[in-house]
Amino acid sequence: MPAIPDEHVVRVLRPFVAATGPVLRGLRDADPFRLGRLARRRAIEVQDGAGDTERLPAPSTRRGRIGRAFRAARARVLDRLATSKLPGTPRWQAMSPEERDRWWVSRVGRFTSAVASIPGIGGALARRLPVSDILGLGAQGLVVCAIASEHGVDGRDEQVRLLAAVLFGRDVDPTRHGDPHGTDVEREAGDLSGGVGSGEHEEERGRLAALARAVWRMGRTLWGLQQELDRRPQGRTFWRVLANLPVVGALASYRSERSGLKRAARAAAAWVAREQGRRR
Repeated sequence: MPAIPDEHVVRVLRPFVAATGPVLRGLRDADPFRLGRLARRRAIEVQDGAGDTERLPAPSTRRGRIGRAFRAARARVLDRLATSKLPGTPRWQAMSPEERDRWWVSRVGRFTSAVASIPGIGGALARRLPVSDILGLGAQGLVVCAIASEHGVDGRDEQVRLLAAVLFGRDVDPTRHGDPHGTDVEREAGDLSGGVGSGEHEEERGRLAALARAVWRMGRTLWGLQQELDRRPQGRTFWRVLANLPVVGALASYRSERSGLKRAARAAAAWVAREQGRRR
């Protein structure tokens, strides 16, 4: 008999899933260096034939040649951005769900795993605190839900089933435990997301700080299922042992969280493929 009833697992996971919508949109659209905006602008210029320095007559002065070289270099950089895998660019629109899965793991996962690894710098003593595990758990949950959405699995209870299976090795039936859109679920989800995506954090720095706080709160709510946490995807044993050492523990903890995140992503994709195969 499970130590924690399925009903409690569902009650914890539903607000988490409901909160992932605005948080994932915030993580996807966060653009602190405005690279995405530059990439989209350059894509429009290329499509319209504007900004092509090769079509302009060769300048006759040294200053003109320097300006032309600068504009050509700028155009090359923007061309790289316009063809990069950034949300909102033509390349992003053409990416397959599998390619977007890898984007979520490599970009968003790298950031959250790095944040989660910071307590490891103090060795075993610092790792007695749950900070690293809380952030790592929140990151895994977010990436699993992101992968589900990229593959067309958007139903809240479907994502609850997915999270329970991947993070805790549990097979639950959320339809037996209340309304996934109930008032309590919506209220708790709002508390977790903290207004991310509601227009309250227009400045990029403020939005990133709000996202960091949201990831912390979301990981902390999953921490309420402590008796199930040993089942979550873990990094390689080598990195987990090395994480107990001073100084090098930070790097080892980072690598461990990255490894665990990749395992969670693979498990999520496999679960979605199995479920979709059964429905055909």
